[in-house]
Amino acid sequence: MRAWRVHDVGEPRDVFVVDEITEPTAGDLAGLSMGLAGWVPLAPGAEPFTDWVIMRMTVAALALPDVTMCRGTYPVPVARPYVSGQEGVGVVVEAAPTRRDLVGRRVAAVTMQPFGSLAPVSVGISTMFEVPDAMSDEDAAGFLIPAHTAYHAAVRRGKVADGETVVVLGAAGGLGAALVQLAVAQGARVIAVVGGPEKVAFCESLGAEAVDHRADDFVDAVRRLTTGRGADVILDPVQGEMGAHARALLAPDGRHVLCGHAGGLVPHDPHFYMYNHTLVGATLGSYPRDEMRRIHAETHAALGELLAAGRYRPTTTRCVAFDEVPAALTDLAERRTTGRVVVRVE
Repeated sequence: MRAWRVHDVGEPRDVFVVDEITEPTAGDLAGLSMGLAGWVPLAPGAEPFTDWVIMRMTVAALALPDVTMCRGTYPVPVARPYVSGQEGVGVVVEAAPTRRDLVGRRVAAVTMQPFGSLAPVSVGISTMFEVPDAMSDEDAAGFLIPAHTAYHAAVRRGKVADGETVVVLGAAGGLGAALVQLAVAQGARVIAVVGGPEKVAFCESLGAEAVDHRADDFVDAVRRLTTGRGADVILDPVQGEMGAHARALLAPDGRHVLCGHAGGLVPHDPHFYMYNHTLVGATLGSYPRDEMRRIHAETHAALGELLAAGRYRPTTTRCVAFDEVPAALTDLAERRTTGRVVVRVE
C-alpha cells in the first residue's frame, strides 16, 4: 500500500515521501507495547498492548505534530521511518479481543507511529469511538484529538467557570477552535487571539470576541476589551514568546493552561508565584491506562451532550487529496489554515 512516511529530519515538503509498504496485521502487533512516542518492541516480561483495531482508512487528519515530528522538535523522539498521522476514520477490519464488537463499523481513532493514519490501513488505539450516522468522515477525522484535548485543558485541568474571562491563543487552529467552543459552553467570556481578518471572523462564528495580533498588540487589545482587568484563564496551545507575553494579562489567582507548543518551548519566568498565578500543564499522554479509559469515557459522554445540544461542532474546513499532504502541511506550519485540515486516503 502507498503511505506517507518520514525517513529524515526536515520540513514536510522535503522529507515526506510516498513509500510502498505492507499492511499492518495482528501478528505485527503481538510483539509490541505502547510508549509515549508510539509502538515499541515488547520488553522482556512485559505484556503486549491489547487495546487496538486495524482500520481500512477513509479520511485522516493533519496536525502540528506531523510537522514537529518530521522537524525533530516533537517533545519525545519518534523512531524513523514512520507513517505520519495521529488520527482518522476508517472501517474496522480486525481487532483485539476486547474491541471485536467494532469489526465492520466506522470508527474514529487515535493512531500512533509507526502505524500512522496517512495510509490506506492503519492501527487505531485506545481512544476511539463509533462514528454516528449524522457525522461525515471529514468531520469525524478532525474531531477526536482536538475535542478531547480541549475538554481536558479547558474543563478538567483549567476549570473554566461561568462568568470568567478566558483568553485563547492560536484560537483559529484545530485545538484553538475546540478550546474556544468549550470555554463558551462553560459560560465564559472568550477572547480569541488570532492572526488575520479571516481568522477573526472564524472565531467570532464560534461565539468568541477576537483580537488580531497582526493589527494590534494583543496584550493592549485584551486590556482595552476588559477595561484593564485582564483574564482569569489563558488557554495556550502556542507557548513561545506569545505565551510569555500573554501572562501579563492574568488577574490575581489566574491560571495559565499550557496545552501545546506551536510557538516553541521557552523557559518560564520563575516569578509567576509573586502574582498568585498558577501554571497548569494539560496533556492526555501521561496517565496510566485505566485512568485514560476513564477520562476518555467521561470526555466522550460530555462532548456527546454538547454535540447533541448544538453547543459544539467539528471544525474541519478543508479536505485535500492524498498527494497534496506535504503542501497542506506546509500551509498548516505557516499558519495559513483554520480549523482542521483532513486528507482523503481511500
